[in-house]
Amino acid sequence: MTYRFLLAALLAFGCALPAAAEDASAATDVTVRVRAHDAKFIGSGVGGLEVIFENAETGAWLASGQITGGTGDTDLLMRKPQQRGERLAPQADTAACTASLPLTKPTRVRIRVTGPQQMAQPASLSVTTWVVPGHPIDGDGLVLNLPGLIVTADPMPSKGGELPLRATVTLMCGCPLTEGGLWDTADYEVMARVERPDGSVSAVPLSFTGEPNHFAGMLPVKQQGRHLVTIWAHNAGTGNTGAADYTVDVP
Repeated sequence: MTYRFLLAALLAFGCALPAAAEDASAATDVTVRVRAHDAKFIGSGVGGLEVIFENAETGAWLASGQITGGTGDTDLLMRKPQQRGERLAPQADTAACTASLPLTKPTRVRIRVTGPQQMAQPASLSVTTWVVPGHPIDGDGLVLNLPGLIVTADPMPSKGGELPLRATVTLMCGCPLTEGGLWDTADYEVMARVERPDGSVSAVPLSFTGEPNHFAGMLPVKQQGRHLVTIWAHNAGTGNTGAADYTVDVP
């Protein structure tokens, strides 16, 4: 009788153990990376990105951090054919954020990313996924794709009846636009939209200056007062688009 009682007890505890382990609190690591559309990973070179992890059901904060590090291997990401299962970020210094989430059960986790911080108006994206305690999401981790371009205007005062229009344009990772390069300036249209004080508008094409990422143009101005300038860039092949605006007073 004693033997049968012990055996029954052990079997009962054995059946209960998996459920108890599942409900136990576990700090579970989740790695997040963000790759610029048509380019490399986004990291420290453009100010990094902010990441917030929260419970998708309750909105409760779980963790937060910054995506920092390098943009990764250019040949691996941009030139070589990629095979299924091949690591995209084998280097330890490739931009990422790894957070330890305090979970007690399988949880739907919402991950919100904002950046790059170098942008005047950072972009944002979010994804929701299940995370199981004790089962980390590591290696490359969750790789999110962020479209767009970083356009940084360089406001210049008008002089001699002309308004200089200048801007720098890069991929979201800070990857450079060059003539004939991997990201060829010929693939990008860069324009300035200038709205005068009377409401009339001019569109001015900006040309590549020869210096990586730099575009410039000129607009004759006759009206005095505040002009609203919006400089935008677009790649028709990838859909990547970005813009920046500012005002300039013409005396």
